[in-house]
Amino acid sequence: MVRNLNPEKREKFLNAALKLFVENGVQNTTTAAIAQEAGTAAGTLFLYFPTKQALINELVLEIGRQHLAHMQTLLKPKRSVMDTFIAIWQGSIHWFLENQHAYLFLQQVRNANLIDEAIVQQTGSFFIYYYEAIQRGHAEGSIKQLPLEMIGEYLYQDIVAVMNILRVQTEPSLQKEIIRQGFEIFWDGIRKGTGSDQSSAVEV
Repeated sequence: MVRNLNPEKREKFLNAALKLFVENGVQNTTTAAIAQEAGTAAGTLFLYFPTKQALINELVLEIGRQHLAHMQTLLKPKRSVMDTFIAIWQGSIHWFLENQHAYLFLQQVRNANLIDEAIVQQTGSFFIYYYEAIQRGHAEGSIKQLPLEMIGEYLYQDIVAVMNILRVQTEPSLQKEIIRQGFEIFWDGIRKGTGSDQSSAVEV
């Protein structure tokens, strides 16, 4: 007999896990503690997530889905490549600032290699808009002919660097300037040639 699992209870487990993973560390958090935080028995948790790794995997995917939904509201057709990357940059940073537990969790599991390879491959589909922007930039010659993976890692590491500053510097006007400066560093690293659209004085 197949049980009908409650979506609200599933979300409650994910929220409890995210809270405890960030507060105590992923490796120091037990499934029993997650179940207790969610107000249920451990056996109920296992109906939804048979293992702790399954819970980690689903949390990574859920965060990816939420981030993608946010980005889809920002990315408009017929934007220039630079404007598309500005939207990606701003959208990602502002979403992470509003969802800092999600950011800190992703940092943990990424740095500790706690994400299954199959999940890494699956989350890649959430960033198709980013790969399309790179391919368009390559085709029109507005960005350097660097490998997609290199530009992706460069973008990720620059966002992490800026996020680390923003989490300490919380004054809004200074945050805005830090975000702008961070994008300039990223864009200057991948842009090709010169011209009005390629100016290093980027308005973000």
